[in-house]
Amino acid sequence: MPWTLPALADITQDQIDAFDRDGFLVIESVLEGERVEQLRNTFPRLFRGDFDTGVYPDEWHWREGLSFPDVTRHMCNAWKSDLTVAKLALSPDIGRAATKLTGWDGVRLGQDTIWWKPPGTKAGALHQDTSFMDFLAPKKTVTCWFTLDDTQRNAGTIEYVPGSHRWPVTPLPKNIVTAENHRAGMDHAAGAAGIEPPEPVRLEVPAGSCVFHAGEIWHGSGPNETADKTRRSVGIHMLPAKVSFTGHPGGYIYRRYQRAGSTELDESFFPVTWSAADAATSWIPGYCLTGRR
Repeated sequence: MPWTLPALADITQDQIDAFDRDGFLVIESVLEGERVEQLRNTFPRLFRGDFDTGVYPDEWHWREGLSFPDVTRHMCNAWKSDLTVAKLALSPDIGRAATKLTGWDGVRLGQDTIWWKPPGTKAGALHQDTSFMDFLAPKKTVTCWFTLDDTQRNAGTIEYVPGSHRWPVTPLPKNIVTAENHRAGMDHAAGAAGIEPPEPVRLEVPAGSCVFHAGEIWHGSGPNETADKTRRSVGIHMLPAKVSFTGHPGGYIYRRYQRAGSTELDESFFPVTWSAADAATSWIPGYCLTGRR
């Protein structure tokens, strides 16, 4: 079964107002210690190619003995490969909380992302997630980001620019993982919006915390400048339940699952995790146990 997350059961009006004002919302103590440890233990297995289901993830960056040690390790759609990640990514409590914050009628899973930043790894450029969604209608996304380690300012923690979800959406950055000024895109966007580039908020939160953030907010991470701190995290990226492909090019991962002659997102690959009007995708509970859809 997907995980039940009681801390997300009662999103308050104050939290909704804070999300609307800032573009992100921090909720601590969402994952208990045992679940944090289970997810941490999946990371080495995933990156050496030990997959519960035998299915490769859609992206798999960093190979031991082949990749540079200062590159952030990244994986996309690990839920298709690992059942522990699936139990988190397919949790209806995450989807329900997302609908309360966004006002959507329901959400479906777009993708998950695994981030592993050992000591000395590079920055990740600030960007807007919605920039990746211009091949969908509506062009909307919301993310729930979980940290599996206590975060600190100089260890590559996630950083946000409060209120920047109200700025115009900009084109994709050329390179998300960068050794250059990781805030350059945000600085340019602020200038274009007639705003002095603000200093982002670098989150320092305990392991097991999550952050919901709007698809339009500028966010990223600096380099891990420590010698002994690791930052591991899982991002759950959600779409409105009622979404479709457009004729706009793009979506190199999403498009590989588009059926010929159809604009619908197939629930086999983009399952509905929560909906106020319709039932969630029926195969989710069984998949979390067996890996079969």
